[in-house]
Amino acid sequence: MLRTTAERLAQRYAVRNPADLATIDRAQSWQAVADAGLLGLRARDGAQPFVSGVEVMLVAEALAGALTPPSFIGTILAEELLALAGVDAEIDAIAAGSARYALLLTRDLTQLADAESFNGAVGFDADAAGYALGLSRGRGGARLCRYAIAGVFSELQTPDFTRVCVGPATDKKRPEAELLGSAVTAEALDRWLALALTLTCADIVGVLRSGLRQVVEYSKTRIQYGVPVGSFQAVQHMCAEMLVKVEAASSMTRYAAWTVDALPPSESLLAARTAKAHCAGAARSVAETVMQAFGGIGQTWEHIAPLMNRRVMFDRKLFGDESHQLLCIADARLGAA
Repeated sequence: MLRTTAERLAQRYAVRNPADLATIDRAQSWQAVADAGLLGLRARDGAQPFVSGVEVMLVAEALAGALTPPSFIGTILAEELLALAGVDAEIDAIAAGSARYALLLTRDLTQLADAESFNGAVGFDADAAGYALGLSRGRGGARLCRYAIAGVFSELQTPDFTRVCVGPATDKKRPEAELLGSAVTAEALDRWLALALTLTCADIVGVLRSGLRQVVEYSKTRIQYGVPVGSFQAVQHMCAEMLVKVEAASSMTRYAAWTVDALPPSESLLAARTAKAHCAGAARSVAETVMQAFGGIGQTWEHIAPLMNRRVMFDRKLFGDESHQLLCIADARLGAA
């Protein structure tokens, strides 16, 4: 039922071509997601989140498949951080849709930014966000800190046209960070990173699955030499190869989502890094094949394929690409981290 609800919302506010990005009602779609209760999925009942990583993963995949505007991943990850720090009032506001947070990431998008990496940092999923949420590392451990976006950050041009990113304005002085809640342990941050990697993988799977479905439909109706192009063996092979990669990515993402709440943080993070290593590689090859299978029309700015390609290329870098994940896995296996 949860996935069906998310899919219906996604189709209602779907981006079907680049022109929709300028006309779609982002505020209305945001409130619709909030009213459906999707923004409070990781709020706590005592110490336990309302739903597991699997349910959140399914919603992220459904919304990504339609390139729906609401900043779902950034919001859920901000909510998770606030829950770990015990900032309950802000969680209630996020769940109701009245508070919006961006994640403040380092320039290479691999981790949360702190004061030392503030200049050049990227506020991810910042559409209409009031604050950017980062870390402050000191003697007492890692604390959450937030920066007001208005007057300090400006919108960044990124390869991904479907989501908003902001960065500190170069002509502004770095503001004082407002510390929030209690210190967050290293184990809790590892579990949070496992969830972050899993949701990024879900975003990739959602976009790639949607792209493959559209390619198959196109190949049934595009006529060449008097027959549908889908009857050509070369096109069939491309679609079959894409299906194998997407389903493998989906299986690994689902396992990683299950581990978020079921296994110790170190094991969950290892599963999430493994999934991201595969999904990042699949993102590049499948997105390129989708554009190739659409032929000439898939290379035009008026088509949806370039938007999909750019989104998964951004996802590929988000929290580290396949090379980054493989090095981290090697460090973990060899005891270096």
